[in-house]
Amino acid sequence: KTASGGDTVEAGIRPEHFIIGARDDAIAIDVDVVEPTGSETHVYGSIGYDTVRAVFRDRLQVKPGDRLPVSVDPRNIHLFDKATGLPL
Repeated sequence: KTASGGDTVEAGIRPEHFIIGARDDAIAIDVDVVEPTGSETHVYGSIGYDTVRAVFRDRLQVKPGDRLPVSVDPRNIHLFDKATGLPL
């Protein structure tokens, strides 16, 4: 299914699909909370006006107030019709 020209879409990204790194396509998470949980690090923050949670399998040297550059493999971005919530 595809959205028509006037439809608004929303992107969905699973927390474990964020990749750390300052690549050309990187965006930044403004970090609010860092929660190390043993084998993972959970990072809570925002990208623009959107709240995000990212999960990494590494210990990170990041703290609240930092900007963490991340990217996402385009195959791991899921699109939804914003009006209905249905996947496209």
